[in-house]
Amino acid sequence: MRIFLFCLISSLHIFGIGQTNTSFPILNFNTTARNSALGGINVGIFDYDPSTSLQLPSNLITLQDGLLQMNYVNYFADSDIAILNYTFNQNKMGVLSTSLVYCNYGHFEYADPSGQFLDQTFSVNDVMFQLGHGRKLSDKLQIGINMKLAGSFYERYRSYALATDLSFTYFDKIKNFGSYFLVKNFGRQIMKFYPSQVNYNLPFALELGVNKKLKYAPIRFHATYRNIDKWNLVMIPENNFNSFGRTLFSHFIFGSELMFSENFHFRFGYNFLSRMELQPNARPGTSGLSWGIQLKIKKMMINFTNAKFHMSGTSNHFSIIRKIN
Repeated sequence: MRIFLFCLISSLHIFGIGQTNTSFPILNFNTTARNSALGGINVGIFDYDPSTSLQLPSNLITLQDGLLQMNYVNYFADSDIAILNYTFNQNKMGVLSTSLVYCNYGHFEYADPSGQFLDQTFSVNDVMFQLGHGRKLSDKLQIGINMKLAGSFYERYRSYALATDLSFTYFDKIKNFGSYFLVKNFGRQIMKFYPSQVNYNLPFALELGVNKKLKYAPIRFHATYRNIDKWNLVMIPENNFNSFGRTLFSHFIFGSELMFSENFHFRFGYNFLSRMELQPNARPGTSGLSWGIQLKIKKMMINFTNAKFHMSGTSNHFSIIRKIN
């Protein structure tokens, strides 16, 4: 155990802490409908929904065996994100999941140095393959690891990276309390866009989250503190006492789930950082807010989420989960 902790701390220092330039944003896409409805939050819980295990492999349990999930996000400016995931149980090894993530950023027009368009376009895409593994340490505690291979394809340029997530989930079914700790995206770029390119770090981050279901009401509250390794997340901090409060709350995401029945859930989330960075000064509106629903029909779960980032548009998230064996 001491050797493991030493290797972990060393790898965090080498690959993540103190990073400046980062690349491969696909490593951070947390766009499943359930997580997005809660503000983009991870959920430390053991239940039937495998979408919580994409970034938190310690959530993988045998109850998710044989589940296929498909996620689609209609994003801004003709961008699309799709996720295909399958979870299966290997008795001796534990629970495994395989995922394919695809992001299309749209088509862009070529132009010459003077700014004249050439009536030709090129595409920009990110692709990631992920293998996850979860294993039980005790009745209430699990450990999980994700291995990721990410590729970026920008016009004729391409680059690849290898990354790893390590997570721990604690969940007490009797007290209806859960928590998690996540070490996300430690790894490195293994192929540059071009030989003289400066090496980019991966978007390393540490997260800690808790959740609690009320004893006499069908409501579960969630709170996450993200980017433990980096204090200043706000793009333009204020030069007064309020800057401390803004910086502190920019790390927090809050969400809640109303479980009216086994077949219908309603979810709500508030992301402080999204609101701080994207709200217009004149009309802040509902920037940073998200909501979603879950319907269970026989062997299928259907999730829909609407997330408001800016007054000019929203993102719609769809997830379908079905048992196929």
